[in-house]
Amino acid sequence: MGVGEVVVTRHRRRHSTFLTEVQAEMDDRGGGGWRKVSLVLKHDSHRSGRAAEQAAHHLRAAGLDRPPYQVVRTLGVHPAGTLVTEHAAGRPWALSLTGPEAGSAVEAVVGFLTVLQGVPAELPPRPALHEQTLRRLAELAEFAAMRARDGLGALQWLAELLDPLLEPARTVRLVAGHGDLHPKNVYLDGLAAIPPLVTVIDLDHAGMYEPALDIGYAICQILVTGTHLGLPQDELARAAGALWGSYRSRGGLADDERIAVQVARAFVQVLHFELIGYGGGGRHALARWARLATEVLDEGPGALRRLARGTR
Repeated sequence: MGVGEVVVTRHRRRHSTFLTEVQAEMDDRGGGGWRKVSLVLKHDSHRSGRAAEQAAHHLRAAGLDRPPYQVVRTLGVHPAGTLVTEHAAGRPWALSLTGPEAGSAVEAVVGFLTVLQGVPAELPPRPALHEQTLRRLAELAEFAAMRARDGLGALQWLAELLDPLLEPARTVRLVAGHGDLHPKNVYLDGLAAIPPLVTVIDLDHAGMYEPALDIGYAICQILVTGTHLGLPQDELARAAGALWGSYRSRGGLADDERIAVQVARAFVQVLHFELIGYGGGGRHALARWARLATEVLDEGPGALRRLARGTR
């Protein structure tokens, strides 16, 4: 590829404690002519750009480099850690969690996930999440004891339920996983098409995981992300339940029990990030999400059906 000058456009910038992201464009003379290519330049404090680039390379080489299911194309990593990728086509799944496109969006995401879990990519094995999750639960319990006592009981009960369930059986085969499959990391284009184009971004946490991890995390993040966006809880619960049901009906590799465990684990991860890691999250969320996590462990997708009916 011939690359001309890279210039920042419109100064669309996202900055937080952990990352800075800007949009830019470059001149690409590949294919015999010049074209403008929209880019995203992402720099994070953990210097995970190289890992994301390598994961994207492996997954694209395994077949996820073309419609309808693909991972974003990477264009290199600066020595300081800034990852350069093409800008994904379409718009984030987060904008289609509810409303008339919600069902098509769910089916598109499930289509991508089932293909991802079948690709022959060899990604880095990720460390077991058991000890990490228990450590996060202990830190959340300390936080709750000091600042959110209404959630302490639910959190302690969740820890007791999760502890013996976190480790998957030794017979579970690890598969390629995104590791951070939430609605802002999935772009959908042409939802009216069959199938639409699905492009995933931010491969920082990609690796070999148990099959339930990505689907469980995505179910949790429909509820959390949608709540942050102010969307109706009943519609979010229906979307989360639809994702669960579609994955199972289309032959997803994870069973309901393991999905429930990963939904609950994801709530712990999100709460820890929002209240302790990143900080600034609402304390009231601790009791709400901890209780829902225990209900999912107890009832599986039935807990989401009750939430959709408003009978929790």
